[in-house]
This record gives sequence, C-alpha cells and structure tokens, in this order.
Amino acid sequence: MSFAGRPFTPFAVAVLGCCAGLTLIGPASADVVPPRTAPAAAPRPDDDSSANSRVIRVEARLYVGEELDLGAAGRSAGDQFVFSGDLASTEGGEERVVGSIGGFCVITELERNAGQCASTAVLPEGQITVQGRQAGIPVPGPVVNAVTGGTGAFRRAHGQVTQRVLTPATWQLTFELLDVRPHRPEDGRGPDEAPTPVRPSLPGK
Repeated sequence: MSFAGRPFTPFAVAVLGCCAGLTLIGPASADVVPPRTAPAAAPRPDDDSSANSRVIRVEARLYVGEELDLGAAGRSAGDQFVFSGDLASTEGGEERVVGSIGGFCVITELERNAGQCASTAVLPEGQITVQGRQAGIPVPGPVVNAVTGGTGAFRRAHGQVTQRVLTPATWQLTFELLDVRPHRPEDGRGPDEAPTPVRPSLPGK
C-alpha cells in the first residue's frame, strides 16, 4: 500500500474515533456483544445500565492518508490530515469489508503536535460520528475520543471509541456504544451508508 504526496503520518482520529483507556485487544473483528436490557427498577441517574450497550471491533484499512501544508510553509497551526479507508472484520478468521471510514484532523497546537479530529464510520446499520482532541504525531498509544451521534441503529448512540495505530495504514478501533436501538425503516438511511468494498486507485502526485 502506498500513499500519494508527503509521507503518510498517522494523525489518529477518532472513531469512532476519529479518530475512541481500554486494555490492548486482540485481532480486530466486528463481533458484537449482545444488547443487555435494564431491569424493571429505575436506575440511578448516573447509571448507564438502562441503555442497550454494544461493542464493535474493526480495523480501519486506510487507502487515503494525506497531510495538507496550509498557510505558512512547514508545520503550522491550521495544517490538516485527511484520511479514508475501509472498515474490515476478521471475525472467524475470515477478513471481509463491513464498512468505511473517513475524516480529518486540524492541527491547533504545535508544541504537542495536537489537533481536533472528526470522523464518520459507515456501517450497514447506520453511521457513527466521532470527535475529539488528539496529541502526538504519530500517536504513541491508544487514543480515546467521544462518539457524538449517528444514524439508523446508532441514531441515539453515545459512548467512546478507542483507536490503536498498528501501522500507518492500519488502525484498530473499538467502539463502546450505549443506547443502540434497532433500525426502523421509517428512520431512513441513504444508499451511501452501505459498505463500499471496491477501493479507488489513487495516482501519485
């Protein structure tokens, strides 16, 4: 895998997160923890047990990772990192594309190589949006960002995503979601939310 333009630098998102601590997890997969329903008794206000929870583990396989040198030449506030790729599952030892991801980061602090990142993970059941601050390029360890919303089954979802950079073009993502609801046809979902297994060929600059 190769990237066009300047050397690829993993300015992590993040999902999801975007660009989203947990302990180190094993091979990424799209396995899902079955939803759990709250007991009849009303939970305490700070108790999340009333929400249906779900864990989704995937790997982001990036085919676009581009640093944009904006404004003053060289590293400066406002520079951006843009990325996109497939979301893959390796559940059962068989790798398959289950969705896609795309997003960007804007550098806001040079001393820490930190910036604000936003991304969107697209899965068959809907989209998951992620936002948060990330420090360090490349990211030396897990990055946790907030899940800010979604569509379809994730229309009321909140939680966090943990991202671990395995290689510059491979990220391990673990979404921990609360308040995941079954998707209803009347909620609507655009055709762009279906997985896109065919990756474009990117010519070098």
